[in-house]
Amino acid sequence: MKKLNIKTTKDRKNKNIAFKEKFILPVRAWLSENIFQKTDVVIKKTYRDISSMKKGLIVIFIMLIVPFLFLLIPSVIDFGLVSPHHAATVISFSLVFSVFFWTLGIVFTIVIGTSGAPLIAEEIKTGTMLILISKPITRTKIFLGKYLAVFLLGMVLSFIAIFSIGWITVLINSGNIDHFISLIPFLTALYLYSLFILFLFTSITMALSSIFKKSKNVSVVIILIIILTFVGFQFIRTLVGDFYETLQLYHFDLGYHLGNVFIFFMEALNAIPPSRSWQSMFGMLTGVYKFASTIDPDQNIDLGGLEKTNYYLPIFSLLIWIIIAVLLLVLGIYKLKKREISI
Repeated sequence: MKKLNIKTTKDRKNKNIAFKEKFILPVRAWLSENIFQKTDVVIKKTYRDISSMKKGLIVIFIMLIVPFLFLLIPSVIDFGLVSPHHAATVISFSLVFSVFFWTLGIVFTIVIGTSGAPLIAEEIKTGTMLILISKPITRTKIFLGKYLAVFLLGMVLSFIAIFSIGWITVLINSGNIDHFISLIPFLTALYLYSLFILFLFTSITMALSSIFKKSKNVSVVIILIIILTFVGFQFIRTLVGDFYETLQLYHFDLGYHLGNVFIFFMEALNAIPPSRSWQSMFGMLTGVYKFASTIDPDQNIDLGGLEKTNYYLPIFSLLIWIIIAVLLLVLGIYKLKKREISI
């Protein structure tokens, strides 16, 4: 029996080694040679250029200020008497709108947009890019290095902001570590959503920076997209009423799709229960929810929460905009490779 177990273990090890040599090592070698070799130099330099301790602290403060204003609203819950799960639910309800709209919405996207806007357009204009492409490094690696530097900056900022919000909120309300632990699924869902936002807006920004000659134009377009996404379509939905569905404007409504993706992560991690207390405001902002309760037609029982509009399934919104982000990434690389760079 022991010999059989030893033989089975050896066979598994041999299969793992064979799989690694056949698939993993060639892929790792290709990535090292074609993507990461010399790209790390660009990443480090770009990250130093776009980040600083002072700037980071200012950005984090701005990202946190609106959620903290919501925390000033007195809570009717005595956090010393409720369970950790109940406390986490109440805290999630108080944060969900402000974090989506402000922290990971307007502020985060503007920071990503303004950080990435000058990385290609401005460097070509000033001649810095000419010096860089004279080095033994391809334009693809230059683009990816700058792209990954912006992405890394966004990962750090969103992580600090999200978990600071959670920790400080718990300290203000109860100071109970169990309440923070129960809040982790909600904070994790927020962070996963922030990575999606980061991927999408970094792709938009870097693609525009490769297309436009002036970084100012890139910033203006990014800000217009952000305003239309988080404010503009909210008014459009209100103004056109039923024509929103008739004309199928939801296809082009980035605010709706972002709300849909947000809900996808919340539901995937079971991070926040369905409740009118937050869904009504969220539905008004994004169009994800109808303003009608979910009723069981057989027993006439309110199942809790609002019914979704379901223009798109949340997973479809996620996949569609990931594909768009990938296409924009490829477009940015293509435009930089074809762009004439001279003094």
